[in-house]
Amino acid sequence: MELYFITSNKGKAQTLQKSFEIAGYDKIKIIQKDMNLMEPQADTVAEVSRFKAEEAYKSLKAPLLVEDGSFCVEALAGFPGVYTKYVLETIGVEGIIKLMQGQTNRQAKFVSCATFVDEKGNVTQFFRDDIFYDIATEIKDKTSPYAWSELWKVIYVRENQKHLCDFSKDELDEYYRTIDQKGSLQKFMNWYIAKHLK
Repeated sequence: MELYFITSNKGKAQTLQKSFEIAGYDKIKIIQKDMNLMEPQADTVAEVSRFKAEEAYKSLKAPLLVEDGSFCVEALAGFPGVYTKYVLETIGVEGIIKLMQGQTNRQAKFVSCATFVDEKGNVTQFFRDDIFYDIATEIKDKTSPYAWSELWKVIYVRENQKHLCDFSKDELDEYYRTIDQKGSLQKFMNWYIAKHLK
């Protein structure tokens, strides 16, 4: 059984493949495909994810998955939200730290939505539960080999009392184990197994 994962991030597709295998379902094959889909101007990550999934389906006419995410800062009324990628490419984490000057509420969260389109074009969406972080007061000048975003340099995990970029491989593995069930991809996988593989 094959499932297209529309993403430019090979690591994300490999992680999903491994998650299925760990769950005991090694017959499903995740095929990573980068389609360079247009990012629509939309207010929510769910709208962006759905649009891209439906556009991909028009070309592939096969079961596929798209996941989109955003970073939302409470003190900035949820900004940058769906514009996270653009903000990081323009003002960077330095700009985010400047925007946070004088703010006492430094809470932020990642929002993600996984959108699945089945062989008939039916759409189902899965959302990440709220997991809150703090925006650090300064940028940590360290690049983690495991980071998927520059945001790791400004995200402070209160429970571990360190920046995300300071986490060791073992600490990251343990951290992901505690939050995995709350993620949009994990929720999709659990649903997919129950609906299509059991």
